[in-house]
Order: sequence, then structure tokens, then C-alpha cells
Amino acid sequence: MTTLIHVLGSDIPHHNQTVLRFFNDVMSVVQPSHTPRTFMVVSQDETLPAAWPALQVQRFASKKALAQAVLAHARDRQTRFFLHGQFNPWLWLALLNGGLRRTQVYWHVWGADLYEESRSLKFRLFYQLRRLAQGRVAHLFATRGDISHYQQRHRNVPASLLYFPTRMQQSMPERQRQDKTFTLLLGNSGDPSNRHLPALQAIRQQFGENIKIMVPLGYPENNQAYVSQVSAAAQSLFPNGQAVLLTDKMAFDDYLQLLADCDLGYFVFERQQGIGTLCLLMQANVPVVLNRKNPFWQDMAEQQLPVLFDNDAMSLEIVDRARRQLTSMDKSRIAFFDPAFVSGWQQALTLAEGESL
Repeated sequence: MTTLIHVLGSDIPHHNQTVLRFFNDVMSVVQPSHTPRTFMVVSQDETLPAAWPALQVQRFASKKALAQAVLAHARDRQTRFFLHGQFNPWLWLALLNGGLRRTQVYWHVWGADLYEESRSLKFRLFYQLRRLAQGRVAHLFATRGDISHYQQRHRNVPASLLYFPTRMQQSMPERQRQDKTFTLLLGNSGDPSNRHLPALQAIRQQFGENIKIMVPLGYPENNQAYVSQVSAAAQSLFPNGQAVLLTDKMAFDDYLQLLADCDLGYFVFERQQGIGTLCLLMQANVPVVLNRKNPFWQDMAEQQLPVLFDNDAMSLEIVDRARRQLTSMDKSRIAFFDPAFVSGWQQALTLAEGESL
């Protein structure tokens, strides 16, 4: 009999908790299994296994320790693994050396592992190996844009549309901001992939100085050097304090209020990321600007959502038109919104939990 084990192979608390919450609260109800679904998770939180009673959670202190446990289970070739995100080099190597067989592995892409952004020689060499390993999976699950990117290299691997189970709200908070200053949210974290420096330059050119820019920088940890670069650029381009750097972690309710108080989200990642923030902004009828290299624009266009690009002509009128379009939409039908994405997960689990290898 086939056994499916879910793998969260890197210690990314906010993403991992979102997945665990979704399976514990939602999938255990809409698609229950005969026994609690097993999750192997890298985490430093010793309370994690007890926090999700509908699941069987096994905690590992490191990526390597988790990978070793996965390989022990993988000796039974009837055991399958659903890799959420990935971010674990030991598992990529196991796909290359046969410790994991192609037929055992189902991969849900979260974006970062599919792209090759580092210029470090060490990473460039590893990317070559990882690219080979990524073609050795039984099935790929991803956004429309990421499927398109993946299939440029791996055309013969079956792929299905699936969206990260974004934590959304029944309703977004009402605006509390009193002033009328046009307000942008720039990026969703203090990671350099947000490309804050060119984004600040583009915003200055497109919208001038009579604006306010909210810049979340509280994640990841130990990013002070990059925050200093962003601060220097913000001070140079917006010397009157128009750019507000948010360097502390925010409670989720505070983050929701921040989003609701914005007029535009501005994201110039060159890959798919930040879908959770994008969804919450659009739920609040706040349009978003994307980099044309970010393939998630394909998913937005497929759902007939307004797509604004950072290198296009931009004005307050264009933003207002996009806002009106969002306001008039039935968002319950958007494929990457809750609850619409649940059906994709039902189909994915039906496939991955199937009886025959």
C-alpha cells in the first residue's frame, strides 16, 4: 500500500505554519485520510508536533537530519514524498544519486528553488546539479507562470496548477489612514530579492515626491547590512521622510491594516514570490505592480485581474482604474484565492495518495 509523507525541508516558520494550519484545519475536513497525514518538518520549535492534532508531525533540527530520515523511509519504494517548497540541498542530491526515485517524489514549487539568482560560484555550480534533479520528479505542482518556466527545461514531466494555501481573511479591515497622501507598499520583506534600490528609483521617477512609501524589512533575520543600503537609498531619493522603513516584525493583524491603508503594492521581484501579500492586497482592492520577468503575471492575466508592470507608464489615474476593476470583481472565483485553491489541493492529494506506483 502506498504511503505519502509530506516534507517541509527547511526551517521557514511562517510558510511552514501556513501549510500545517491548512492541512490541520481544512484538508483534514474536506479530504480526510484514514490516518493522520504525516509531516516531516525542519523546525527549532519543540512544541510544533503538539500544535497540530489532526496531523502527525515529526520535527527535525536540521535539513540534513530530515533528509537522512527521508532516505530511511525511501528504502520502501512504495513510500512517496510530497515536497513543499524544497530548499534542501540534501534532498536534491538524493534525487541525483538514486536515494529518492523519480516515482516517489511530488514537488510543489514555492518559487525560489526554481530560479537561479545567486552570482556566487558555489551556488552557480550547485544550480547545475539542482537543475538536473528538478527534472527527476513524478509530478510538478506550481503556478501557471512557474509551470511555463519549468517546462522550458523539463518538458516531459507532468505538471498541474496548484497554489500556495495563502492565509486570507473573510474580510479585510477598513482603512484607518486619515491623510490623502498616495501610499505604496514596497516589497514584502527585507530580502534583497525585493530589489528595493531600483524600485525606489522607479517610484521616484513615476510618482514624484508627494507620496508615502511603506517598506517592510523585518524579515529575514540578520539583514542589517541590506537594510542600511535601503535606508541610504531612501534618504537620498526621498529626503523628507516619505519612505518609512518598518524594521520590526509585525503581528498579522497589524500587517493586514498596513495593506488596507495602501493605494498600491509595488513588487519588482524577478521571480514568483509573495503571493500571500499580493492576494491580501487584491482582496483589499489594492492594485499591484509586478516586474515583467515575474511569471506570476500569467496567472493574474488568466484570472482577468489588472496587471501593472514597473517599466510601463504609470500614473494615479492608471492605478485608480485598476482599483475600480478589482472592486467590481467576484474574488471568490479567483483561482489562487481561498476558497478556490482548495479544489487544486484535493486533486493534488488524490493523485499523490493514489494506490499504484
